[in-house]
Amino acid sequence: MASSNQVLVVIVVIAVATVLAAPAAALAADLLVGGSQGWRLDFDYDDWVEDNDFIVGDTLVFKYAMGQHNVVQATAASYAACSQGNSLQVWSSGDDRVTLNTSGPWWFFCGVGDHCQDGMKFNINVLPAVVLSPSSPPTRDQGGGDATGLAGAQGGGLAAAGLAAAAGVAVVAALLF
Repeated sequence: MASSNQVLVVIVVIAVATVLAAPAAALAADLLVGGSQGWRLDFDYDDWVEDNDFIVGDTLVFKYAMGQHNVVQATAASYAACSQGNSLQVWSSGDDRVTLNTSGPWWFFCGVGDHCQDGMKFNINVLPAVVLSPSSPPTRDQGGGDATGLAGAQGGGLAAAGLAAAAGVAVVAALLF
């Protein structure tokens, strides 16, 4: 049977793991593409991109009337040509969610009609996730309030990293006691 000291150590390890994982998950955000009016024509997507930070684990939310638009994730070449020919993925539900799971450049456009040629496109640079120490309060500049809320479940790599670290601490504690 476990001694009271061993039980106490396990409780402390679980508490520390929870604290370490929470800031990472809290930083992931849902970003409503196009702001409150959603994915549409006649919107300055370059300004929207400048007003937001994009970090691994964030989710882009594309809201639009199904059938009027779609979302094409493109390569640099297909983005420049507004061509769906070599697209990476296409969504058309009207409520599409794209989780940014890798850092680096991402390209998106609407493949309906001439919407891309008319400016319904944007490219972003996704920054790597940074796991904060427990003493650093999580902050997030959403530039213009286009975030629809925190997406703790969308924390992806951030939450996984925190949980992996916590699991490692728990294993070490179990081996020592």
